[in-house]
Amino acid sequence: MATTTIKFLREVTPYFRKASIISEVGWELQRAFLCPLGPGVAASPPAPKTTPRADTRYIPLQLTHLARNLKYIDPENRCLELHSPDGVHSCILRASDSAEALIWFNALHSAMSCSTQRALVEANRALMNVIGELKHIGWLSRRLNGGGGGSSGSGGGAGGGMSGGTGASASGGVSAMVGTTTSAGSAGDVPSGRSSSESSDENDKWQPIFVAVTERELRIYESAPWSVEAWGRPLESFALATTRLAGAGNNSSLNGQQSTVFCVRCGTTRGVLVYWLRSETHRDMATWARALVQGSHNAVNYQREFSFRCLYQGRQCQLVVHLNRGFCLYECGYAPPAQTKTQLWQFPFDKLRGSADDGNRMLFLDFGDDGEIELDMECCPKPVVFVLHNCLSAKVHNIV
Repeated sequence: MATTTIKFLREVTPYFRKASIISEVGWELQRAFLCPLGPGVAASPPAPKTTPRADTRYIPLQLTHLARNLKYIDPENRCLELHSPDGVHSCILRASDSAEALIWFNALHSAMSCSTQRALVEANRALMNVIGELKHIGWLSRRLNGGGGGSSGSGGGAGGGMSGGTGASASGGVSAMVGTTTSAGSAGDVPSGRSSSESSDENDKWQPIFVAVTERELRIYESAPWSVEAWGRPLESFALATTRLAGAGNNSSLNGQQSTVFCVRCGTTRGVLVYWLRSETHRDMATWARALVQGSHNAVNYQREFSFRCLYQGRQCQLVVHLNRGFCLYECGYAPPAQTKTQLWQFPFDKLRGSADDGNRMLFLDFGDDGEIELDMECCPKPVVFVLHNCLSAKVHNIV
């Protein structure tokens, strides 16, 4: 006959205790050249690594996306959103009131701006010979409808991290955590029962994107690129010489909270791609606007000469737009490559009285008394138009 032995335990709590809610908070950074040292580790001199407490979690701020009313619409403006650099995790923090939330947002934003600048320096050390010098990097939000991507025919402190809270109410600080490590693609349901922007009107959907301005390009990434290989694989890239900042201003549609939205237009052979982009602060918007305008000016100053295939009076030609010489048209024909091309005409910029295009193939240049010239660009002529605008703008800027 089998016997049963009963043992009495003095403490059974460890067998039944529910895991702490903050055990789900936080994320790990990818191990690549941009990965900073962990909490408690200084760069120089080396310091002993501290053992994290069981009731503490750290959220690295390096290239983390700080936002408000992005995935989670908060009518009271009490919430802050932290999205991991890879876009997989998100953490939503709620303060006691909007004023307290603003204080936390400003503190986090300041620390993360410093962290991003350090990342920019480190990235340039590794990428100078790969994609050229990075001028500006950071997170923006792209509007998915009403212009986003549409075409037109015409780290805080030395440690770089933030200690996570327990989720309990605390006077004078972040009082509650309403979202923890959820997939960025399914952030619509949160414990508070409120609806996120994922279920809001189609026109209010925004997508986080990581953006970089180099010497010659505007690069868009789905997530923060961490390795050299990731930096070399943007989701989209556009030449700054054919990119224009179309406008910037306030947008008060997000629960009365003033947001900053600006428009970027990129001229391509398929038409004009229009992007409505949103930053989180007025200063951020001004910085991005300056980076894009100066970047477009610098791009045409670097290259100075831009060539485009075209048809002129039925002949195969090459239109050259030069920053100093203006417009030159060369006949290509079937001449040997070594033979000098025949110049058909040349006009400086100050001879141009107007320009127009049909958004399809045709470009019209009006040189006043010399008449209007019609060119068949064999594709959308917008790249020529945008290069022309940037050359004229750069020349004015160089004079000033």
